[in-house]
Amino acid sequence: MRSQLLLLSFLLLLTACDTGPAITEAISIVDTIKSEVAPDKRVANFDIQVQPQQDKIKLIGTTNLPVAKEELFSRLSVAGFETIDAIKTYPSEIVGEQEYGIVNVSVCNIRSKKGHSQELTTQALLGTPIKILDKEDSWFKIQTPDGYIAWLDEGGFEWMDEEGYKDWIGASKVMYLKDFGFSYAEPSTKSTRVSDLTSGNLLKSIGAEKGFIQVQYPDQRIAYVQEKEVINYDTWLATRSPTAKNIIATAKTFLGRPYVWGGTSGKGVDCSGFTKMVFYLNGIQIARDASQQVHAGVEINAGNNFDNLKAGDLLFFGRAATPEKKERISHVGIYIGNGEFIHSSGDAGVKIESLFSDASNYADARRKTFIRAKRMLISLGRNGVDLLQDLPTYNAALL
Repeated sequence: MRSQLLLLSFLLLLTACDTGPAITEAISIVDTIKSEVAPDKRVANFDIQVQPQQDKIKLIGTTNLPVAKEELFSRLSVAGFETIDAIKTYPSEIVGEQEYGIVNVSVCNIRSKKGHSQELTTQALLGTPIKILDKEDSWFKIQTPDGYIAWLDEGGFEWMDEEGYKDWIGASKVMYLKDFGFSYAEPSTKSTRVSDLTSGNLLKSIGAEKGFIQVQYPDQRIAYVQEKEVINYDTWLATRSPTAKNIIATAKTFLGRPYVWGGTSGKGVDCSGFTKMVFYLNGIQIARDASQQVHAGVEINAGNNFDNLKAGDLLFFGRAATPEKKERISHVGIYIGNGEFIHSSGDAGVKIESLFSDASNYADARRKTFIRAKRMLISLGRNGVDLLQDLPTYNAALL
């Protein structure tokens, strides 16, 4: 029955306009622009449908790409279409002037759809700036600094206007360095805990007292963190040195941590969340998912026995392309040398395995599904390997 209804709808679309261009041409124009500006729906929204409306066509759907929307109507006009604009453009009207947010908990869970039972698709750390696109009930459609679009509940962030956002970006801040810890209501570890903290968290710096830094959360809460556990954020940003040695050293601090689907924090990581966090803690932003990360950096011929690889290269695994199916990248890890790589595996969390069959930690399944390697550290500041210091969301000097 469903297939019959779809066929009927399609036939109606074909016959609805007796004069003027065929509606199939309008659909083709929409699809062409979508392929140009939003080939990856995870980071760009251009979900537009065409409906016949007497002698006009009505365009419905959503987009966060206003320039692309203008181009769509321009092309449709040139093609001879009269149009009705019913497209919802993000940020939506309900957002108003409060188009920004700052993550307000140590790690917020961002989901593919609104609802706590929905798939965990990514996470963001305390102090991370986000864009607010839409609001439905107590859930917000948001976009993270790496472009990821998904849903976050109202308890995960502080909603604000541009002035509040710029104030946060420009404020003096500290970054939390330890794997895990807490902030306190008073300058004492024996006082009431305000919240937990994890590596990479950002807080406003207010002052120093008795070996503690007084800090402020995005929602204005005041707390104290031990001075030895934090670093001035500007100092941290200026001293990042993303060498292979530092990348591997950071990666090894994650050993033994659990695999969490959608995890992108020290509390738990999936494979690409792991690589993303390792690079982030070295001052680099890369895309969220393995199938996105594979498009960054420079491709390297791994060689017959992986002898062309260097420490710090990203290794990608999955299904090779066949005449019937496209290539599918489903896993990523970091090469550390001598045939070994470190990755977050669904069966055991973050661990080190080998691509060499004579090694005690040989990963046969990974060897058989290896697709390609990408060298990221020769592309700093380009090819999808962005330096945090070059991004306005992380560097107030660029606002």
